[in-house]
Amino acid sequence: MRSMQKPHLYLIGIGGVGMVWIADYALRMGWHVSGTDLTASAATTRLSEAGAAIHIGADVTQIPTDISEVVITAAVTATSPHYPELQEIEQRGLPVLKRAQWIGKLTRGKYTIAVAGSHGKTTTTAMIGWILDQAGLDPTVFVGSTLAPWNHETKIGQGKYLVIEADEFDRSFHNFYPQIAVLLNIEQDHTDYYTGGLPEIEKSFRRFLRNLPSGVHASPYGPGIVVGYGKDGRVRKVSRGFKYKFRWYDERNLWPGVHPPQPGLAYQLNATAAARVAHELGVAQEVIVKALNSFPGTARRFEYLGTWEGAEFYDDYAHHPTEIAATLQALRDRWPHGSKKIAVIFQPHQKARTQALLKEFGRCFDKNAPDSLILAPIYQVAGREDGITVSHHDVASAIATKPVSFPVIIAEDDTLEHLAREVARNHDIVMIMGAGSIRALADRWRQGA
Repeated sequence: MRSMQKPHLYLIGIGGVGMVWIADYALRMGWHVSGTDLTASAATTRLSEAGAAIHIGADVTQIPTDISEVVITAAVTATSPHYPELQEIEQRGLPVLKRAQWIGKLTRGKYTIAVAGSHGKTTTTAMIGWILDQAGLDPTVFVGSTLAPWNHETKIGQGKYLVIEADEFDRSFHNFYPQIAVLLNIEQDHTDYYTGGLPEIEKSFRRFLRNLPSGVHASPYGPGIVVGYGKDGRVRKVSRGFKYKFRWYDERNLWPGVHPPQPGLAYQLNATAAARVAHELGVAQEVIVKALNSFPGTARRFEYLGTWEGAEFYDDYAHHPTEIAATLQALRDRWPHGSKKIAVIFQPHQKARTQALLKEFGRCFDKNAPDSLILAPIYQVAGREDGITVSHHDVASAIATKPVSFPVIIAEDDTLEHLAREVARNHDIVMIMGAGSIRALADRWRQGA
């Protein structure tokens, strides 16, 4: 019989990125952790080895009888396979929180730095955490990727700082109460959720800023601090009227001495935002520079995978047109035109996003163009895209509305691997891009499965 002296968390969707943060934190605190997910993964395997009791599938008979609190992802809806589990838990009268609500409780008790924006959140969050770690401040870091020096696990520290990636989807970041907020950029995204477009998105970011300490939300650390990208008019707009400390940065004010190993202006801007945060926390300049110039990078952000079919393989999470353009710039910064033949394999993510930003997808490959582009079928989100008929063929048509200097190859599920092999054999560099299953597919190709 399990002792009820310690909390027992049950996590539905335990293998999800944000859910892993909670599981790792609870295990480190010595709590009991159990949960479920639809498929096994490296995350569920690692958590099981760390002591979590995990079952695969949505079987209500597997739910333990002695759980004290339940955490769910935003993906658990009435059409989700996990919904019967949620119904069973509600019948038991157990408290249920969404992932962001549970983490929000932590942010009230920690000195929290929350990184928000349409792009760059993961890298910037990791950079801030890395600086604080190298400064000996032992932070806790909730970031949407992993770092090799942290054993690809959530960094759970004993210090007072919590560095967190603050996602706007499902208005998750409204649950967080940071001392410092980083605003990297604001663009149209998550169009299936923010049906009101940019005005609704801007309103949501402004609501997030209201959670910083002020006369309403007092803090022993003083008024809130906003570190923002000053050339983004929407960032400036949502910040108006707040009496916080504002620290603006842009391309003209990159942090001196910082040259992260990863190529591209986007990394330099993210590093500058991270440096400004660290400076506000009193970290010495030499520590900031040394940490950022040795930043190890995160998984799925310009990540080197090795060689396959004679080509150097890289992976990037870019799935929004702005992110794609930034990754292409980084590629050409490292390998200018004529030095290496570069192929990109892009898997669009979500039909709603693809449909709403189709013109932008048609333009984002123009500057710093690859030598070849393969378009994979769109990665669909189950239960959220019924009735949307857009396809990767439409992306190809959007690209073809103007002269292009590179071939656009349309792949289907049964031809994608063959086409990938062909471009790998005829190019020096292959970059796979997308937030869906493309990385898992590439791993399977490279492992010969």
